[in-house]
Amino acid sequence: MSIKKSSPLAIRTVCFSTTMRAATFRALIEEAVAKDPVLNGSFIVGPDPSLFRVMGLDQHGDILMSYCNFTAASMGIRLALRYRQGDQALLDRLVAALGLDVEPVPCKGKGSLMPFEDRSVGHMLLDFAAKPPLGSLQILPTAVESGLDCLWDDEAEIKSELSLLAAIPTLLLHGGAEAADKMDRVNQLLQTYAPVMAIRHRGRNLPLRHQMHLPSEDGQTVLRLHFARDPGTSGFLVGWVDEYDAC
Repeated sequence: MSIKKSSPLAIRTVCFSTTMRAATFRALIEEAVAKDPVLNGSFIVGPDPSLFRVMGLDQHGDILMSYCNFTAASMGIRLALRYRQGDQALLDRLVAALGLDVEPVPCKGKGSLMPFEDRSVGHMLLDFAAKPPLGSLQILPTAVESGLDCLWDDEAEIKSELSLLAAIPTLLLHGGAEAADKMDRVNQLLQTYAPVMAIRHRGRNLPLRHQMHLPSEDGQTVLRLHFARDPGTSGFLVGWVDEYDAC
C-alpha cells in the first residue's frame, strides 16, 4: 500500500517566484527559525544560502529549501520548498517569514527535470518502502531524505535493483537456476567499500559498507545507494543516496 496523500509522511512541494537574493532568502528563514515559537524545535543545516534544510526532532522530515536562478532561461528566480504533510504548520510559518516578495507559482512537477520540483529518488523510495517486495530490505528515513536531492531518469531500474537486493538472502539460501543467473550482480552488490557514510540505527553507528551504482541513461552521472547488512536479520538496510559524475 503506497503512502496516502493524507499521510503526515507524504511529500509536498510548494513553489514561488521572487526577486530577492539568495542571501536574503536565507536570512529571512534564519530569523524565523530563531524567533518564531512554532519553529522553536527546528534548526538549519547547510551553509549554502541557495540550498539548505530546516530540521528538527519533532518534524516528520526535513524541510528542503531551494533557491534557483533561471533568469538566463527567462524563468526568473524560483523557490521550491519540499516538506512532509505533517509539517504543514511549520511550512506555513516559513512562507509567512518570506514576506511580500514571493508569488506562488505552480511547481513543474514530474518529468520536468526542474531541480527540486520534479519527482525525486526520495519520492520513489518512500513509495517503495510503503510496499516492499518479498524479502528482507528496509528503506531508512535517511535514504528518503537524502534521495530528495536526486533526480533520476529510470525509476524502474532502481526498483528492480532494490527487489534483487531484497531477494539476496533467499537466493543464497536456496540457490538454483535463478540464483545462478543473477549471481554476478549479487556478487557486485555484496562487494564491500570503505564506508563514506555511517548512520545511527537502533542507537548504534552503522557504517554503510555496500554500494549500488546505477549509471544514468546519458552516461553523465551515477546514482549511488549506500546500504549495510541488518545486524538483527539476514537482510539489508538502505541508508543513504547520492550521485556523482561519471568518469
